[in-house]
Amino acid sequence: MNKEKFNESIDNINVPIDKLMEREKTAILHAKKKRKVGSKTKRIFLVACGLCVSLLGSGFVSTGMAEALSNIPLIGPIYKEFRDIASTKIERDQLATMIDKQDSHNGLTMTVKEAAYDGNRLMVSLVYTGEKALAWGEESSFSYITINGQPVKRAISGRGGQDDIDPKTIIEHQELTFANYDEYGDKIEVAIHGENLFGYEGEWEVAFPLEKVAGEIYEFSPQVSAQTLDEVYTITAEKVTFTPLATRIDLSVDYPIEMNANDTWPWFEMYVLDDSGRKYEGLTLQSGVMPGNYGHHNILTLPPLDTIPESFTLKPGHRNSEGYLEEIKELELVIPLNKSK
Repeated sequence: MNKEKFNESIDNINVPIDKLMEREKTAILHAKKKRKVGSKTKRIFLVACGLCVSLLGSGFVSTGMAEALSNIPLIGPIYKEFRDIASTKIERDQLATMIDKQDSHNGLTMTVKEAAYDGNRLMVSLVYTGEKALAWGEESSFSYITINGQPVKRAISGRGGQDDIDPKTIIEHQELTFANYDEYGDKIEVAIHGENLFGYEGEWEVAFPLEKVAGEIYEFSPQVSAQTLDEVYTITAEKVTFTPLATRIDLSVDYPIEMNANDTWPWFEMYVLDDSGRKYEGLTLQSGVMPGNYGHHNILTLPPLDTIPESFTLKPGHRNSEGYLEEIKELELVIPLNKSK
């Protein structure tokens, strides 16, 4: 199957993405903020964003599509297969850096194929190959990322995988949004660590230098707020940052301080409209919180934009008993983008 036919096969698959998203978000919310949520389903991989927002991974792959995947070069298109929010721009502008370094022992090889970094997000694609068949499971893979030898402070992180390439090969995509923008500078030392992967005992490590991708950075500080009529909840748009790999919105959320102690602080789900009416939700919006901040500092990540809109409109809401989002009109917030730093 050539690449054109492969792309057509993707387009022709009827997957109820929105309904799946609603179902999974509801399940996670019912599990509460501190509960670890997992999935045993082979072909659906949830990307855990912050505490409890999920994205659908690269599932629902037919045999023909799996065959095509095995023949497509990994550079660039791998992000498209995992539906990363920056995949179109990565492929178009060739933003991914080819790494192609590996660590191999005890019958398993962990290879870092490519990576991309812009000061706000880091994305890494890996390939695992084993002497025996590999399969995803609850304890099949444990790997983590360090930068400059230290654990990464992240607001949003995720992982997607595909095990239909061949029985002994698995591709994995990891991505994260940093808690603090541009905390690490233009050049970083990245290391991917693996422990007891897919039933193989041992430790794996692949380290490599990585430079920030080229591109303009635009920062806005709108400092606009919306508040409920009872003055219990307030949302403020503190900062909006446009980077080559994402559009980042930093929000502060004010609520009664006692909610910190009993873990009842609000988790507002949101979608975003730009001034042209384009809607960002589901697979085009990631959401997370600053670590240890009890939801006072929220971060939204949208796809990278070639043209900066004049404004965004934030639409906060909460889930009803059926799992659908109900808007909170009082907290709707128009974010002007007219004062660049």
